[in-house]
Amino acid sequence: MGEAMSAVTLLLVALLKNSELRAERAVQRKLDAIAAALLEGQEGGGTGEAHRKLRSALGLEKDS
Repeated sequence: MGEAMSAVTLLLVALLKNSELRAERAVQRKLDAIAAALLEGQEGGGTGEAHRKLRSALGLEKDS
């Protein structure tokens, strides 16, 4: 019984760690997209590729 509980605990810890890493990567992608869009805007790029990537990273849909 103790070995089974240890195995379940290890599995849960691994799942939590995986979830944490995925969340960190998602936040980093969003921050990178924001930074690129800000730089593009300062350089006069308007709404180029960086802005499209930002909208995609943030899950924003274009109003049609």
